[in-house]
Amino acid sequence: MANLSRCNLTHANLCCSNLERADLSGANLDGANLQGVKMLCSNAEGASLRGCNFEDPSGLKANLEGANLKGVDMEGSQMTGINLRNCDLSGCDLQEANLRGSNVKGAIFEEMLTPLHMSQSVR
Repeated sequence: MANLSRCNLTHANLCCSNLERADLSGANLDGANLQGVKMLCSNAEGASLRGCNFEDPSGLKANLEGANLKGVDMEGSQMTGINLRNCDLSGCDLQEANLRGSNVKGAIFEEMLTPLHMSQSVR
């Protein structure tokens, strides 16, 4: 388990990195390239992922299943098709974030800082 707590990883190229079970709490990942990153069960509580690129045209898809993303700033992030299953997204800023095609089954969307607009109804 990597301890990257409170690290400044602004604009870092972390493409295809394995950050499973990593502690990213309070880290600054603004503008980072996180294409294909694996963050299974990682802790990113209070981190800033503003403007991050999770989008992956190669189809590797980021895996953030079960990650603690409570209070994370993901404004403007490209997160198409990533796995957010069972993530805690409480208090996140998802303004202008692109979650199209992402798996959000079981995710917690409480205390959102901005309204979440969806183009389709959720059943």
